[in-house]
Amino acid sequence: MTSAAVVGIVVIFLYALAAPALCRALAPAVATRILVPASVFAAASGAFILAVLAFTWIGQFPLIAARGAWSPTRLRSDSPIPAGLAVVSGVLVALAAISVVWTVTRRVHALLEVYRACRDLTAVGGLIVLNDARPDAFTTPQPAGRVVVTSGLLRALGDRERRVLLAHEASHLAHRHAWWNLAADLAAALNPLLRPTARALATAAERWADEDAAQTVCDRRLVAATLVRVAQLQTRFPATARRTAITVAGPAATGGDVAVRVRALLAPPPRRRPVVVAAIVTALLIGSLPAAAVQHTGEALFEHAAQPAVSRHT
Repeated sequence: MTSAAVVGIVVIFLYALAAPALCRALAPAVATRILVPASVFAAASGAFILAVLAFTWIGQFPLIAARGAWSPTRLRSDSPIPAGLAVVSGVLVALAAISVVWTVTRRVHALLEVYRACRDLTAVGGLIVLNDARPDAFTTPQPAGRVVVTSGLLRALGDRERRVLLAHEASHLAHRHAWWNLAADLAAALNPLLRPTARALATAAERWADEDAAQTVCDRRLVAATLVRVAQLQTRFPATARRTAITVAGPAATGGDVAVRVRALLAPPPRRRPVVVAAIVTALLIGSLPAAAVQHTGEALFEHAAQPAVSRHT
């Protein structure tokens, strides 16, 4: 079990190191569809491995052992996990659980705040225009997803720029980017090593919407110029509490790394790389084996410590 756990943790650490670079190298839609599930799996695997290590110690408590019908003495003598390491693992699992609950609470609060702000407004073709001088645009998550744009931003943009903006936000809505981002953020909340990956994936979702907008207007430079224009407009307004809620609630017009997005738009469209994608998927599948080995050896440890059934004679 110890070897499998160590290998599993090392694999997750290597994934956390490599994933941001992979996110930048792959086409944004491909990166999102592969690396978001991989991040969720990596975070869950790490928590599972730590939980198994912790339970080798928790299972030695008489009350727990009695409910599980195993011998605490035999479990203590058979367990290869030192008590100190098991306790640390348990603390890490508890901290991860608190972090996930905190992240979910923040997201739900932000969504409720946005829905309260929009509930009295009429959506026309899925578009809501907020009467607000601040330049902003974002989407709310499906199934009741909407594109929300402020009147200040619409007034500041020309016709072609407005078309880019709406195409970008429509892509967020169509591809449910808010949920992809939420999944990546929850993975990062569960495993802080994945925070750089979550930031890279947020930028990938924005790049995905940028690419869709570029296809719609058939002009990559126009999309880049519109992005810079919106970012410049937003620098004239200080951040506010509502802005913070919007940023947390869903993809915004200037979300992610704006410089990376502009550079990507000024370059040729991303290429399809099926061989690279196949290699990454294969590596990810192989990387799941240590967690399975921990689960198998953990079960074997507790089965070996199980109390023999008491025979009753009449």
